[in-house]
Amino acid sequence: MAKVAFIIANNWFQDKEFWIPYKILTAQGHQCDIASWKWWYCIWVFWLEQQNSLKLEEINPQNYDLIIFVWGGGAERQYYKNEAYLNLAKQAKAVAAICIAPYILSETGIFEWKEVTWWDDWVRTQITHIEKSWAIFKDEDVVQDWKIITANWPESATKFARKIVDFLK
Repeated sequence: MAKVAFIIANNWFQDKEFWIPYKILTAQGHQCDIASWKWWYCIWVFWLEQQNSLKLEEINPQNYDLIIFVWGGGAERQYYKNEAYLNLAKQAKAVAAICIAPYILSETGIFEWKEVTWWDDWVRTQITHIEKSWAIFKDEDVVQDWKIITANWPESATKFARKIVDFLK
């Protein structure tokens, strides 16, 4: 089975985008670690808590088959232009990102000439930003381009998880 790391924000990570893939992957027997900026209990958007098992700097991306970046309002505040977060994506064997996480990761260059999807504010703010990094936007729930899997919002979390399971086979 695969070894996967979920990267979540310490405050205000999106619970559906974490819990649905986490439950599906662990049910399939994959080892799932949870990391965030600092070690402590991480708070969901709906005020529940999840303890992380690692801090970002404790993750060696080469020890994981896939690194999953989860959105939430806290992720943008905490990780936008955060070098440790961005370096994980650059060094990962494979990347999955949901909602606005691809927007944050667009700074890495990993999406150059790749088809990806992500959440947009409906006035093309995020689309414009990511397309400047040469990504090819696809208006779909989930998109896979080689070793990059992206999803557009919480309601696509189940499709996102299924795509990840298929990728890890």
